[in-house]
Amino acid sequence: MAINDGDVFQMVVDFPGFGGHHYQNKFTFQWQGTSHAESGLTLSMIAWAEDFYELLAAEMVSIVTGFTATLDLLEWNETEGIWEVTSNIGSGNGSVTLTNASDALPPQSCPTLIGVTGRPKSRGRKSIPFLGEDTQDQGSWETAALAALVTAGLEYVTTHIVETGKAAIPGVASTVTGTFLPFLAGSLTGYVFSQIRRTMGRGA
Repeated sequence: MAINDGDVFQMVVDFPGFGGHHYQNKFTFQWQGTSHAESGLTLSMIAWAEDFYELLAAEMVSIVTGFTATLDLLEWNETEGIWEVTSNIGSGNGSVTLTNASDALPPQSCPTLIGVTGRPKSRGRKSIPFLGEDTQDQGSWETAALAALVTAGLEYVTTHIVETGKAAIPGVASTVTGTFLPFLAGSLTGYVFSQIRRTMGRGA
């Protein structure tokens, strides 16, 4: 099977966490270029995810060593007004070498990278788990951590070149327009964000 020009797909990265909890980041892309084998795309995107998280190697705690990633093809269902998973592209494991030796921040305390599209209210948000306590001071990110987060934020919104003439464009699968909206820029706050759904007892 192959992915084709214009196809929209998602990659869900799942980190096993403390106490049996799991922490996920979902990335959405649109394929640009000629057809490409799904198996090759899966390997390329997992390698991209490994590199992405290792941009924060000094900030994420060292007890985290890997993740699983699942890639699925998406299509817009105009009748239902939703994006549906129509097929599985592939899945696999990724490994990361992280070096922060401090205790991890609480699950809900994390940085959030924001991808900006051409539609003001359609944005991508990635809340990165497992940052160490020493990356912040009284609710603000330390200088070195903030610099690393800026680098990761840039990678989040930048097109991933799989090979010459073939690329995965990051963005948002909008449920308002029923179309894929590519990222045009990124932003980041200097403060520690609280993600309610990761608060113990409040959600996944």
